[in-house]
Amino acid sequence: MDISGKISNAVRAGKLYNLDHFHHAWHDQNLKRLMGNELLFPPSPKVIEAVTNILPKMNYYPEDPSTNKELLHALADYAGIKGGADWVTLGNGSMEIIDMLPRTFLDAGDAVLLPCPDYSPYARRPLLYGGKIMDVIPDADFNYRLEDFTSKMTSRTKMIILSRPNAPAGNVLPRKILISLLALDVVVVVDEAYVEFSDETVVDLLPEHNNLVISRTFSKAMGLGGIRLGYVLTNPEMISYIERIRVPLNVSLLTQVAALAALEDTPYIWANAQKVIEARDQFSVQLSQIPGIKVYPSKGNSVLINTQKTGVTAHILQAKLLSAGFLTRNLSGGRGIPGEFFLRITIGTMKDMREVGNLIKEFISEN
Repeated sequence: MDISGKISNAVRAGKLYNLDHFHHAWHDQNLKRLMGNELLFPPSPKVIEAVTNILPKMNYYPEDPSTNKELLHALADYAGIKGGADWVTLGNGSMEIIDMLPRTFLDAGDAVLLPCPDYSPYARRPLLYGGKIMDVIPDADFNYRLEDFTSKMTSRTKMIILSRPNAPAGNVLPRKILISLLALDVVVVVDEAYVEFSDETVVDLLPEHNNLVISRTFSKAMGLGGIRLGYVLTNPEMISYIERIRVPLNVSLLTQVAALAALEDTPYIWANAQKVIEARDQFSVQLSQIPGIKVYPSKGNSVLINTQKTGVTAHILQAKLLSAGFLTRNLSGGRGIPGEFFLRITIGTMKDMREVGNLIKEFISEN
């Protein structure tokens, strides 16, 4: 049988992700993980205690997220939503949410406006459901005007998806532009994965705009990338539609327990976020003083640099840092990131970032 003739249109549209950087990091645990925008500090002791205590009950199914009102209420309180649990649902990591939202709203031929660059899965998952990606092109510094979006609107445009702060650039779409986008007849998805590092949330706009959906994650400031938990914040009507396509029991028992414990120790979350902010800002200043290095202002937990004026490619600089024990991410040639000079560096400890900055300065000066 010709199996290739039996596959779905979704498979034909799908592409494999390159996640070799995680493989590399796990198989050489002496490396400093400055490649995946993770938090480089361990989970709260309260999380570790809660997970340890629940292990003897791993033989049981978890509660479905829709009925775990304690966790949903805790998330609503954390986000500052007065409506409570009815305004929240969960995904197996925000990666599942990236799949759930197009599946909820798109039909074949519908269009999605997406900044270019942005988080790469957003450019892929809509294709599985017949969606079309319309690239929204910024200026040379990755800044956008309202017209950059509205000029791409058609009668088939159904969604706008954007990360805020942007991944990978780290900048924040101005609130004024976002409010103007919410006035359009489309669903607007704002990914706030890095919100704790920016203090630039739009949660307060949810009661006013029933077309706004916010996605968040436990993989960044929460320091719990390994539990795979994302959550959606939007009005109850939107939640009811998303719930229809959400896979039942999609969030594990360990994940739900760890998440609730993390939310019971918010001072730990904010203390770690502040460490990242301080290290990020000092690292950005340090890099900006190196001749030829262009540093893009960041409100996330990473810094994107352009090495073109130094003549040193991102591949070469990445290899140099790797030889010193720092695993970083070469984003050159990705969607909306042309050329071979873009390197993204996740923020670790202040000590690590000073060392990385010194290594880059030394290497550039020698070349």
